[in-house]
Amino acid sequence: MAAIIRFCALIGLLTQLLAVPALAEERRVALVIGNSAYKNAPALPNTVNDARDMAASLRRVGFEVVDGVDLDKRGMDAVLTRFARLAQDADAVMFFFAGHGFQFNGENYLVPIEARVDDEVSVQYETTRLADVVTALNFAKGVKIMVLDACRNNPFVSQLAKKQATRGFSVGSGLAPVARAQGMVIAYATQANDVAADGAGRNSPFTAALVQEIQQPGLEVATLFRRVQKIVYDTTGGRQTPELSLSLLGDFYLNREETDADVWRRIRASDDSAALKAFVQRFPQSFFVLDARTRLDLIERRSLESGERERLGREFAERERVLLERLEQAEKDRKQAAVDLAKRDSGEAPATPVDRPQAPGTRPPAVPKTAADDKAERERLAKQLSQRESELAALEKEKARLGEERRAQEQAMAARLGTLIIAPQPVQEAPPVPLIAPQRTDRSAAERKPSELLVNQESKPSAGLCAEILLRAQLGEITAANREQLKQCR
Repeated sequence: MAAIIRFCALIGLLTQLLAVPALAEERRVALVIGNSAYKNAPALPNTVNDARDMAASLRRVGFEVVDGVDLDKRGMDAVLTRFARLAQDADAVMFFFAGHGFQFNGENYLVPIEARVDDEVSVQYETTRLADVVTALNFAKGVKIMVLDACRNNPFVSQLAKKQATRGFSVGSGLAPVARAQGMVIAYATQANDVAADGAGRNSPFTAALVQEIQQPGLEVATLFRRVQKIVYDTTGGRQTPELSLSLLGDFYLNREETDADVWRRIRASDDSAALKAFVQRFPQSFFVLDARTRLDLIERRSLESGERERLGREFAERERVLLERLEQAEKDRKQAAVDLAKRDSGEAPATPVDRPQAPGTRPPAVPKTAADDKAERERLAKQLSQRESELAALEKEKARLGEERRAQEQAMAARLGTLIIAPQPVQEAPPVPLIAPQRTDRSAAERKPSELLVNQESKPSAGLCAEILLRAQLGEITAANREQLKQCR
């Protein structure tokens, strides 16, 4: 039994060990060299900037970078050796060189800063063969990229040309084509056997375009270099056209970050305004920026509308409460006045000041003792009833006006949102108040909904809700329930 347990544990351990390579992060290694301060050749003003900017760009997209500037022959050999060791079994490797390079007898050479090239011997021993770089790249198991911004004028043409009459070798301009190997991408700053420009800015035209495009996520390497070709061609007015030699069996992406489409797909339904603002800042030229700004506007408007609605809701609730109290008191006074008048008409004595509650600030009527007093009292009671009915009618009008005011506030809010135009509702006059008040419910004002306190309340969605539904329709986030509400809004 113990042996079986140990065997199962061993199988589980082996399974975990086999799974580790699959889960490991992709290894990417790059060698970047920029030579500028040449001692026996014209200095190059921007190659150091080219190398430093390229190294920074590659680090940002996940490369472990070996870099050096203004290297002599020994320094170039040292960084190339270190790079070759790191490149072993790497998933992707890249070599970038900015400086003097030339072709000799159909083979390409990179020039260290102290090199003095006078003859065939010095070419072999004072420069770095590009073939040695290819050998280092081939230690990797994955994609191999070689970028050469070294197609400047051959600074040693005059010296080597003197030997050409007596020796069988040729000196060409620019770089010679490099034999293409499986899984390799070779990018030249200009076409083979041609000369590239140094550029007047911080970088050469080629490196400036390459650094710019590496910052764009989700570009397949072939697409990336084609875009670089177009930028360089336009920048130089057609005088320089980079060349690309590609032999890949699959796709490869230098910048594996999320694209704007990937990020937008993840946050398009989010209400996180910070994430949407970060998207706009990160991808200012994205096709989805307009949608992001629209959604930001929706969220901000919804927030403002929510705060405004809460404030208006509290304000109208308080006004409705006070109005209801006044309506209830007016209704009690009207009922009492009608009862007093009915008792006077039937010959019964009306309630005395002690028996009948009086409105604040009113004088209690005196008890009539003669026929004239009795007539005067009846006229007074009839007048009081008329006043109570007029007061109740005025309060009902105020109630209707409050309802219209609330609807007007919602219309104004929708107009501020700028997404909905609501046709004005005709103002209806309050109906005449009957002498006998309609039966009222026993619920208090606090228990009643605001919609029960207002007249002419529509069952259609509110203006603010319609505005939000229309904005959601613009963003393509409308549901089946929203579609029904949208029909009512229209």
